[in-house]
Amino acid sequence: MSDRLRDPLGIDLHAGVGRFMHSVYAWMAAGVGLSAATAIAIGSAPRLTAMAQASELRVLFWPGLAVSVLVVGARLHRLPPTLARVAFLTFSVLLGAALAWLGSAAEVTAEQLGTAAGVAAGVFVGGSLVGYYSRRDLSPWGAALATALIGALVAMFLDFAALRQPGLHVLLQVLLAVVFAGFVAYDGQRVKQMYRAHGSRENLAVIGALKLYLDYVNLTLATLQITTWQ
Repeated sequence: MSDRLRDPLGIDLHAGVGRFMHSVYAWMAAGVGLSAATAIAIGSAPRLTAMAQASELRVLFWPGLAVSVLVVGARLHRLPPTLARVAFLTFSVLLGAALAWLGSAAEVTAEQLGTAAGVAAGVFVGGSLVGYYSRRDLSPWGAALATALIGALVAMFLDFAALRQPGLHVLLQVLLAVVFAGFVAYDGQRVKQMYRAHGSRENLAVIGALKLYLDYVNLTLATLQITTWQ
């Protein structure tokens, strides 16, 4: 009974949960590192940079990328363990290439990207601590966060198509940043619950890493839009 009162979710009852979460964050860090290395390598190619800056579709890159990463995240759990790992690392490389293209198209400097990534990392750490140590069940957050995300994305497309209000744009990015900060805590707790329900299956850490990786990438993109807004 005392254990139940101390942890109403029961997600700290397994001694291996700490090791499992370390594995999750290690995979997540590997994905972020691969994306960063790929973005730096491609971003240093002048020809590719010029092509990105000349593209007329560059204004659609940011919302398009947010949608695409969510779609990919919904399908990784269906793959065999080894293929899931390869798919995650490959996706990290491809997303790094996409981020390099986006940065070139939007004329984002390395300093601006570094600032956004640093701010997002700080928020990510805070959200991760909330998700790991919170005794409150965060599952009700899921529906509210998903609704807010869909609403913000719809508003972004409407703003691009008709409204074109700079103030609305930055307000929506702030909303997205708050939403993905909430997803960091929510998904962090969900990953622990996945471990409690299924044990340390071979691909479970990679699936959890992808969830948190996508949260961090989207949080960085929203932060970048806020910090570079004129």
